[in-house]
Amino acid sequence: MSVISVMRYITYVMRRHPSAETTATARCLNADCNWAAEPTGSADECTDMCIQHTGRTGHMVFIREFSEVAVVERVR
Repeated sequence: MSVISVMRYITYVMRRHPSAETTATARCLNADCNWAAEPTGSADECTDMCIQHTGRTGHMVFIREFSEVAVVERVR
């Protein structure tokens, strides 16, 4: 009697969770500024907040962050 090894490979994919939305936020990188955009579900709204901040202060460099809840699913 011999032993046979069976290898099974399962493929997975990561997607945005269906009930979650993407969140966008930004922070001014000027050394003397503590301004940050309120988290929002719209990247365009976040951009508009940064543009308004630039208009008021002249600060032009920001870090933008986007986050979302993701789920890993098995590919069938």
